[in-house]
Amino acid sequence: MPFRLRHGRIVFRSADARNFVLAILGGIVLFATITTGFARAGDAPPLEELHTAEQIRRLTPEQAALHYPVKMRGVITVFDQSLYTRFLQDDTAGIYIGDNTNLPPLKPGQEIQIEGVTYPGEYAPILMPSQIEVVGTNELPAAKPVTYEQLTSGQEDSQFVEVHGVVRAAYFDEQTNHELIDIATGGGRLTAYAQGLAPDKLTDIVGSMVRARGVCISLFNRQRQLFRLRLLLPRPQDLVVEGPSAGDPFSLPLKSIGTLQQFTPEGSYGSRVKVVGTVIYRQDDSTLYIEDEKQGLHVQTQQAGPLLIGDRVEVVGFPAKGIYTPMMEDAIFRKVSTGHVPKPENITVDEALKGTYDCRLVRIEATVLERVRQTREQFLVLQADGIIFNAAIEGKETGTGFSYLQKGSKVAVTGVCLIEPGNDWHAGEDWRAKSFHVLMRTAGDVFVLKYPPWWTLQKMLWMVAVLCFVVLFAMIWVVLLRNRVASQTDIISQKLQTEAALKARYEELFENANDFVYTHDLQGGITSINQTGEQLLQRSRAEVLNRNIVDLVVEEQRASARKWLDEVLKGAETPAAEWDFVAASGHRVKLEVSTRLIKQQGAGVEVEGIARDITERKRLEREILEISNREQRRIGHDLHDGICQLLAGIALMSESLANVLDEKGVAEFSEAERISALINSAIMQTRGVARGLFPVRLEENGLPSALEELASNVSELFKINCIFVSEKPPSGVDNEIALHLYYIVLEAVANAVKHGKARHIVIKLEPVGDRYLLEVREDGSGFVTPPVPHGGMGIRIMQYRARVIGATLNLENRPGHGTHLTCLFSTAMPDLARSEKKSTV
Repeated sequence: MPFRLRHGRIVFRSADARNFVLAILGGIVLFATITTGFARAGDAPPLEELHTAEQIRRLTPEQAALHYPVKMRGVITVFDQSLYTRFLQDDTAGIYIGDNTNLPPLKPGQEIQIEGVTYPGEYAPILMPSQIEVVGTNELPAAKPVTYEQLTSGQEDSQFVEVHGVVRAAYFDEQTNHELIDIATGGGRLTAYAQGLAPDKLTDIVGSMVRARGVCISLFNRQRQLFRLRLLLPRPQDLVVEGPSAGDPFSLPLKSIGTLQQFTPEGSYGSRVKVVGTVIYRQDDSTLYIEDEKQGLHVQTQQAGPLLIGDRVEVVGFPAKGIYTPMMEDAIFRKVSTGHVPKPENITVDEALKGTYDCRLVRIEATVLERVRQTREQFLVLQADGIIFNAAIEGKETGTGFSYLQKGSKVAVTGVCLIEPGNDWHAGEDWRAKSFHVLMRTAGDVFVLKYPPWWTLQKMLWMVAVLCFVVLFAMIWVVLLRNRVASQTDIISQKLQTEAALKARYEELFENANDFVYTHDLQGGITSINQTGEQLLQRSRAEVLNRNIVDLVVEEQRASARKWLDEVLKGAETPAAEWDFVAASGHRVKLEVSTRLIKQQGAGVEVEGIARDITERKRLEREILEISNREQRRIGHDLHDGICQLLAGIALMSESLANVLDEKGVAEFSEAERISALINSAIMQTRGVARGLFPVRLEENGLPSALEELASNVSELFKINCIFVSEKPPSGVDNEIALHLYYIVLEAVANAVKHGKARHIVIKLEPVGDRYLLEVREDGSGFVTPPVPHGGMGIRIMQYRARVIGATLNLENRPGHGTHLTCLFSTAMPDLARSEKKSTV
């Protein structure tokens, strides 16, 4: 068995046995789970198919989420994809049709057969269609007369209803491309959406009694709660005018502001009235305050247009109940004349609380208690006769506002008086409002009558408290300062000793460094130098200090050294440079110089440099290069005189063998001829390699002949186009210069063929003044700049060969378009190179 029992536990004999048993148990559990799932699925009863809108509306959101199947028939009441409104009504109720990209374009009055499933919707259950078939046309259902209270209950959502009311506003909305009609009905207002109404009808129906038929739409929040109503009119004839308006609204008889909302037995509900008054306040395009000789009026309007304080205007609108005095809603106005700035009424706080100056321009004297500034409002907290109130400026008021006002200042505030009556109103002269506030127009409505006195009892007590605190703090500070001075004295002594030790250590490191360490100012004047520098330059410190570092470089390198110094002073990251310094004995010392710009507060103040004697390293490098050249010559000579001669003998023997086989009629003579051809090809390639390693023509015929042979060999070996051009070749070039130039060209051509994959190479030699310019231009892919600043080994060897013969080498890399190498040289070795060679020997 794969397992056994031990002390009541199962013990597996191996890991494979344990895995086998676990797999069997897992399969049993999975089979039981699947079987149970199928059994449960089979127990769930199928959902009942619904056939009426009323059945869908009676579902709870949880039931509608089960997606009951629906198959019903009804009439389209509204279908407007721009407003996402699609409603269907049958004999029982109306229902919303969910969004589906496959819905066909439908029209009100079309009778359809629809199939789909229920969804909970965002407010009431809806029908999500899967198939729609237009079966004919029919009349729209009879509209159900409803009140505003019935609409706000939410029960009439998606139903075709009829409302009666007064049109308060009518306009065309460009965003929805619909005519919007605001209707006041019962205890509230709703907006009707229509299309196809004549433009003149929109202006004529304002103030009319109308009957509107359409689908009720409920606007709801995320908690599925209704907060606004809309009415969608499917046809223009669904808006019926029952009582027309008076025509030109400004032809209405003029009424005084004081007669609004007064008792009159012949008054009509919802009629517009016209009043005239003087503008005392204008806020944006929504709020307007006017007044006549006795009373003020708050006007709500959506009409834009500039109005100035003092303008005389006629206002036509619907009177409504205000907070205390009547107001006018949905008003329009027109300017009658330009008047003088109205004079405010000087009142007291008690007169303001009586309510007779509500919505009028007043002036009150009070004391400033506090200044408050909010995002869109800044106000003053004021006090007069023991009563606190505030005066505010609404809107985007800019500037310093009331920051100049001091608390306790006596001011006179001008603005519109607005009272809050409260809940304890009663008739009689002793009644007073709960509170009031003043709505100012600008910060200039505050006039300072008297600033508060500077010296007060409170300030005097504060000054005495501050003085006592200062004296106590000074006494404590003296004691603490004595202890701190003693502690700091010990710390300073320790720091001075540490700094002295560090300074001595630094001076020791500086003076005994193996490298030449120095500093110089921004003009190049040397400010410090160590003992190694004195030894290398064979000059005392006094002779070197204040001398320009460029003056210590050999004369032929000073121009380049000055350019290098300029780059250092600019803060650029420059690689280590190699310069020849002149010792006092006239001996040249080759130094590798690394520098660092010392900065203080972001500006350079001094340059620190470290120079290392690389004379011996350069001698070794030159010797290695000479050994390399000799080895190349030796290998080339051995290839030419040894292997090539041996291959030539083999080729001759194979050719003779082929002739003998041909004469005897042996079929293998063709193989012998092929072997002979391959050997001759090997001879040619070997001779090409030998000529590259040992340029015989260079010594026999000079540099131009050797370069011409090199171009020919490259073309033959690599099957590319390589040419040499020289219209005025030099008459004679020093053998050492010619050898180094030849190897520079050889390295450049090898890089172009192997790495750049060039197809065309041009080698050009032409005179430039008293010198000659050697160019190598190719069309390869160029090369990727290596991360180290000195480039690759091949480039460094070419640069070194150029320095040995006193030439100037430049390499221009053009990624994707090849490289361009130029070398400007003289035909004779410079004195510096000769002296180096002698010192090397």
